[in-house]
Amino acid sequence: MEWLNQHNLSDRVIRVLKGKYKEHKPELNRLSITDLIDDPLPRILFINHWDDIVRDYSDLITMVQGISLHSRYEECASENVDTEHKFEDVIDGIIVVGKADWWDEPLIGELKQTGVYGPKYRIPKWTKQMNMYAWQRRIREYPVEELGVDVWYRDWKQGNTYWRDYPPIPYEYISLDLWSFDKQEEYIHSQVQKHLAHPVFDKPEMYEKPCSDKQRGIRWEAYKGRNKTPTKIGTLDEVNQWCLAQPQLFDIRKSNPVFCERYCKSRSICPFSKGE
Repeated sequence: MEWLNQHNLSDRVIRVLKGKYKEHKPELNRLSITDLIDDPLPRILFINHWDDIVRDYSDLITMVQGISLHSRYEECASENVDTEHKFEDVIDGIIVVGKADWWDEPLIGELKQTGVYGPKYRIPKWTKQMNMYAWQRRIREYPVEELGVDVWYRDWKQGNTYWRDYPPIPYEYISLDLWSFDKQEEYIHSQVQKHLAHPVFDKPEMYEKPCSDKQRGIRWEAYKGRNKTPTKIGTLDEVNQWCLAQPQLFDIRKSNPVFCERYCKSRSICPFSKGE
C-alpha cells in the first residue's frame, strides 16, 4: 500500500494520524463485523491488490477524531460496563470478529460520529452491525434487550436549531431495532456465504459488477421544475413510486457514488469507483 500526502500535512500531524499501529493486510479467512455487513467487493480488492492500493493521509482525519472520542468513552466507563470486548466466532469456516463499544447489561451500545443528516442514511447499516454484536453476546448467554447508538454530530450548528427535526445539541441517542435470535442467525450465515461466493480475481477489470447502490452511496432524487434541491430522495423504486402519485412531473436523477469517491478504502484500484 502506498500513502500520499496530497494536502502537505506536517510531519507532526502525520505522526498523529498514523499512530503507533501499522496497518496489516487483511486475511481471507477473517471477517470483521463491519466488513461482513458490507458488499464483498471492497474487501476482496483490498486483499488482492494490497500492494497497488493508494491512500492519502487525509483519509485518516475523521477516523482519528473518532478514536479519540472512543478512548474517552473507555476511560470514563463505570466499573460494571464491559468496553471494547472482542469476540471471534467461526461461521461456515470463516472467523467473524466483532467488538462492540460497550455492553451495559442488557444494552449493547455503539459510538458514532457523523454529520447531522448521517443517521437518515446510516441507521439501516447500524442496525445490522449492532444485531451482529448482539448475536455474539447471545450465543454466549449474555442478556441483550436493547441496542443503542450515541451519535455525536461533527457539523452541528447552533444557528440551525430552528430547522425541522434538527437536533438541539450536537449529540443524540438513537435506539435501534433488536432482531430475534433466529433472524440474527440467518443474517450472519447469509452474509458469510455472500463473501465466500464472491469471485477472487487477479485483475480489478475482471470484476463483473459494482457494489449495490446503497453500498456505493448512490441516491435517486426527484427534482421539481428548476429547483436545485430534490423534493424526494430514496431508492429508484421509492422515488418512482412517489413520483407516480404526484400530479406534476418530476425529473429523476441518479447521484454520484459518494461512498466510492470519498470513503471506500479500495477506491484507488476499483474499476467502479468513478462510476460506470
